[in-house]
Amino acid sequence: MWLDSKKKILLLASLCFAFTSWAQSSCEKISLLVKEGKIMEAETLISSSTNACPLATAEFYLRKGRNDLAQELYEKAYKQSSKNSEDQAASLNGLGLTYWAQGDQFMASEYISQALKMREGLNNKEQIAASFNDLGLVSDTPDQSLDYYEKALKMYTDLSGHEEKIAQLKTNIGIIYREMSFYGDAQNYLNEALSTWEKLYPDGHPNKAFVLLNLGKTFESMQNNDEALLYYGKSLAEYKNNYGAKHPDIGYNYNLIGNVYYKQVSFDEALFNYQNAIVANTIKFNNTDITVNPSVKDYLNAQTLLSSLYFKSQAFEDYHYAYSRKPRDLKLSLSTLQSCDSLIDNIRHIQTNEQDQIQLSDIAVQVYESGVRLCYQMAEVSIKKEPLYELSFYFSEKNKSAVLLQSISDVSAKSFANIPSALLEEENDLKSNIAFYEQKIAAGEEQYSSALFDLKQKYQQFISRLEKDYPEYYNLKYNVPVPSIVKLQNELKSNTALVSYFIENRFNKLYTFYVTKDKFEVSSTTLSEDFDRYLTGFRNGIYYKDDETYGMTAYELYKTLFPIKIDKGIENLLIIPAGRLGTIPFEALSTSKIKSIPIQYNELDYLVNEYNISYQPSSILYSNKNYSIGGKSALLCAPVTFTNQPSLPGTEKEITDIKSILSSQNWTPSILLQGDAKEQKLKEQDLNKYDIIHLATHGVVDEQKPELSRILLHSDGENDGSLYTGEIYNMQMKAELVTLSACETGLGKISQGEGIIGLSRALTYAGADNIVVSLWSVADNSTSQLMSNFYQELSEQDYVHGLRKAKKSLISNGEYAHPYYWAPFVLIGQ
Repeated sequence: MWLDSKKKILLLASLCFAFTSWAQSSCEKISLLVKEGKIMEAETLISSSTNACPLATAEFYLRKGRNDLAQELYEKAYKQSSKNSEDQAASLNGLGLTYWAQGDQFMASEYISQALKMREGLNNKEQIAASFNDLGLVSDTPDQSLDYYEKALKMYTDLSGHEEKIAQLKTNIGIIYREMSFYGDAQNYLNEALSTWEKLYPDGHPNKAFVLLNLGKTFESMQNNDEALLYYGKSLAEYKNNYGAKHPDIGYNYNLIGNVYYKQVSFDEALFNYQNAIVANTIKFNNTDITVNPSVKDYLNAQTLLSSLYFKSQAFEDYHYAYSRKPRDLKLSLSTLQSCDSLIDNIRHIQTNEQDQIQLSDIAVQVYESGVRLCYQMAEVSIKKEPLYELSFYFSEKNKSAVLLQSISDVSAKSFANIPSALLEEENDLKSNIAFYEQKIAAGEEQYSSALFDLKQKYQQFISRLEKDYPEYYNLKYNVPVPSIVKLQNELKSNTALVSYFIENRFNKLYTFYVTKDKFEVSSTTLSEDFDRYLTGFRNGIYYKDDETYGMTAYELYKTLFPIKIDKGIENLLIIPAGRLGTIPFEALSTSKIKSIPIQYNELDYLVNEYNISYQPSSILYSNKNYSIGGKSALLCAPVTFTNQPSLPGTEKEITDIKSILSSQNWTPSILLQGDAKEQKLKEQDLNKYDIIHLATHGVVDEQKPELSRILLHSDGENDGSLYTGEIYNMQMKAELVTLSACETGLGKISQGEGIIGLSRALTYAGADNIVVSLWSVADNSTSQLMSNFYQELSEQDYVHGLRKAKKSLISNGEYAHPYYWAPFVLIGQ
């Protein structure tokens, strides 16, 4: 279960590292009380103090779990502190921990790294070690964390007199060893830390509870559940002794106990503990009745509450199927999942960084996966099936591209709220500079990190100002409703079918939602163990022109992906793929079994022979907009030659042919060809005036770091010739069609719940209605012919129809009949 991340449970161990020599009088007392874990006494002193210093009070609120107040006070302390002082470094480090407590890993790392640089400049070795510890807390990999922790441990050992900090580092190292399955080493480090805390604080301390909890987790990892429960019980008592009844760590502790009982199929005990976790992690909710949930705005830690609710929902569902068979338990499971859904929306409202929003999507996908499955199962045994099927569709679509949709909604909200153009220009400048420095740092140029940090601070302040001065903007920013089935049916054309997919991993199911003007059907298919292999084989069979592999997979995948019969009269298929389904061209599926090898590719029953096929990341983006082809403006761009890539001589002919075709259709094409195809020249264009933008060039996709995916142009005095995704995000266009006639431009990083994150996503955000991209490396000459055919066909109908006719033209031409030549280009839109 996804709560078992070392990062959430290491926060407490880092807090005592943040104290500096600034504390005086009441500040010093508050700091000491918080350091000793005497939270309630510190609260009494703060309430009686007329002028408690911000840093000490921020430390208290962070330990108390009130991240909102902690952040406010750390920011106040930062502004009041002298530049590059120990106080300012402590404020930055504290802000990093606050962001971490809120689940914002990216900002946490940013702030702590800046604190470390400041402390290195001050040569304060104790505080340098503290920041090393905290960087270990927010690192991505166990090896990286271990490296930071060992640096901190060596520094504290050399300094001497830091028993507490050494104990905390041993705790952290023990946790890392547990993650690496070195359980003996883990126990040794944790027991050494526990011995130190018992000696230093015989009356108890939260860090003692933290070590006990992690010993429990170590025994649970070793499948020794009895010992795990014993240690979880000890840690729970220790936490309550120090914190009272309400604290996120108490809620987390209860979740861990509940999870052990859940694994033992003791659902009553599991539900009891999950409910106690909810009570401990909320401010006003005190109801121990497992059938009742709190307001999703009443929490101390949102991520911990999301865990409790999700676990509770799972326990209700499994209790139903294992024992009770009562509909009541499924209804309780569903209502709890709906609370999770609302809470996820609330969390997204407070997260500003896209990386952290995407990480939330990785968590949220489990909630929505449960919702899709549960609603479908309930519908199957219900008299009134339709509402539950619709709710299953709602959970499926809610999961797709939430971050992208929120970003698009953000743009629309700014327009609707009448925000002055000067402010929007200010934001564009900030975002452009941020994108530039992010690319530099992603490429390993760390010297730009300080400049990027300052820019992001300015941008956060800018957004806060907008939300305060333009409340309409804030209200609209998160208004991204999933369309109802009725709304979709009203918008769908009579000849169009929407086919949306959802892959459920727990029971390896594929859910297919089929929507037409007058029909809504749902299907559940158990995926074979070979499904992923077939997806890979289908792509590889096309790309490597392997007849046997393609012949084996093309029809089998068709049968799996189309369990519902497509109605007569349907001409257009709008595909909404899920996850890895976004990497295959449905057009090249075969609607009949391929019987002979070698394959006669110009004679196959391709799906594209029967339907116009387009794609969307979510049904929310669907529009039945009609386009009047002809009499508009187009921008055509092709660099042709490159410094570090092969030349593309076919693109020059491609551009000149398209220019001639569009001119004959009363279009007004502008051209950036060869030396004119410079990055700065493209950026200087008013892209809003072009209805078509066509880029014939190389595309570079970085699946690990999507921000480094780029389109290659010519360099100039101001730009390196790489148009990165971050720069595309900041462009503004109103293009009906953007074509990336380049290699692999439809690929990118596959994120659960967000689909493919790459160039096509950036163009959608920038304002493109329809996008043609490629799913693998393409051949120069065949691509040129396909594109010429495509634009030739635009005069007859819409874009998707034109692309289909262009593909069928290549199929009928024996030279390029193989799907390798025509299948990679897909249309996202319509």
